[in-house]
Amino acid sequence: MSAADLASGIAEGPRSGTRLCAVVDVPDGGGREWVHGSGEAALRVLLLRRGATVWAYVNRCPHFALPLNYEPDVFWTYDADTVMCAHHSAMFRFDDGACYDGPCQGHRLASLPVRSDGEFIVWG
Repeated sequence: MSAADLASGIAEGPRSGTRLCAVVDVPDGGGREWVHGSGEAALRVLLLRRGATVWAYVNRCPHFALPLNYEPDVFWTYDADTVMCAHHSAMFRFDDGACYDGPCQGHRLASLPVRSDGEFIVWG
């Protein structure tokens, strides 16, 4: 996580090696939220998956610093490639978190360090 994210009041991530969830808990071609901490400083993580590949981003749109989802664990994803902000319709690529359409075009979601060990999504 970047120094800017930490300075903005987001909690630090979990210890390296922490299991976040099973890979199959994230819909193939979709997303799921995982939360570390509590309150307003909690780290809200957007987990995305396409097949065996997983990505994690801070669940916060760079446009107005709102979560990408409107309802808990409901993310609007398209073609196992794009996630859309439910508030402002900004479109972000799974691969790099870049916004390619919408009010924050040219900005990116803040990437977080996760990997798959085959069965679980693991921090670090």
